[in-house]
Amino acid sequence: MNTNQTTLLRFSLTLSFAAVLLLLTMMLFTTHESKALSALRSDKILGKRVSDFALEDQFERQQTAKFLGKQTILMIGDRQGVVTMRLWEEQLRKEFGDNLQFLRVAYFKGMPFFVPRGLARNEVKEKHPKSSVMLDWDGNAGEQFGYEEGCKISYIDPNSIIRASVVGDCTSERLKIFTGSIAPYTR
Repeated sequence: MNTNQTTLLRFSLTLSFAAVLLLLTMMLFTTHESKALSALRSDKILGKRVSDFALEDQFERQQTAKFLGKQTILMIGDRQGVVTMRLWEEQLRKEFGDNLQFLRVAYFKGMPFFVPRGLARNEVKEKHPKSSVMLDWDGNAGEQFGYEEGCKISYIDPNSIIRASVVGDCTSERLKIFTGSIAPYTR
């Protein structure tokens, strides 16, 4: 094999490897997005009537989540999800204005026993210095809304029924699908 053939073979192998890597990356991204978007349509809690609940917030004040007669966006997130809530709220406020009640819940059920609650509370204070975030230490509120991980956004209608739900970061595609699914209820 001469030098030109060796160079051509190396180039072909490199190109093939790059194509396979690109294809795998696209498949992974598409699968990840598809799972998140299908969660919007197949969430087991859709149509479920929810109950009011009360939890302490990061400022150690008792807060009550009341749903009856209000259009509500409930955001539940773990440590990373609490950060994502802010972007979801900003985008949904742009779309719907002040017509919605926004409730935020930090889900801490799986927090290791050796992490002091005060540390978790202070972390939420840093991320949400003005907005109240209820702290769900036992996971009861999260379980009522089918929370598993990340950031879960749910729309609850004035009859206390969950009409839409989505999990994940606030991407333009997720936002479009979620706002489209709640738009008929918000008019």
